[in-house]
Amino acid sequence: MINITEQQKNKQTTNPQLPIEKLQFVPGIWVNGKYLWLQNCTEKVIYDEELIMKVKQEQIHSKIRFSSVYVSNHGNQPKEIKILAMNHFLNVGQDHFTFVSPTDRHIFHHANKKVFLVNAQYNHSGIKEYTTMPLWKAYTDQIWSSLQKGNLKYQPMMKGSAASIFAIKTTIAPHETSKMTTWTISGSNKNELISIEQALLKNTLAFPFKK
Repeated sequence: MINITEQQKNKQTTNPQLPIEKLQFVPGIWVNGKYLWLQNCTEKVIYDEELIMKVKQEQIHSKIRFSSVYVSNHGNQPKEIKILAMNHFLNVGQDHFTFVSPTDRHIFHHANKKVFLVNAQYNHSGIKEYTTMPLWKAYTDQIWSSLQKGNLKYQPMMKGSAASIFAIKTTIAPHETSKMTTWTISGSNKNELISIEQALLKNTLAFPFKK
């Protein structure tokens, strides 16, 4: 498999010139006690597991970004995997606040009077496993309560430089492809974001699940 350990050791650099409002999406995958983040690429072949992962992003509105993650199983056996999704700001600020809302299964990022809502859908079901982590831990083994089982360490909120991570569990049949869609909506407050999302979910033409 790809040298996952080497990728985990790569430290994230920050640039004070980058806009604070930019929330970065980093897809990933867990399989057979190993995990991989797709940083700075939109496609990865995982040779040892006979999997191919592809990512497509769509900015359908100035406030809405869609990301679709496709995982294809090119082997002859079913594959139990978890599709991972990490979100964090591109530069560091102590006024950041990140938390998960178990009631409505949303993730929120706050920074500089802006709020970002993160949500996802897979097989008409939302996210069920999620956490927040200090950014310096986000690309390490410390995000897991059990790496072997693929269980995230639960932490509902984090102040300062932080990342949110969620996991979608699925089994991919031989020669089949699974798709997970996640979206980020930006605005000034939580109620505005929820309203935008509700309107979006009702608009089947705008919501690109079937594309």
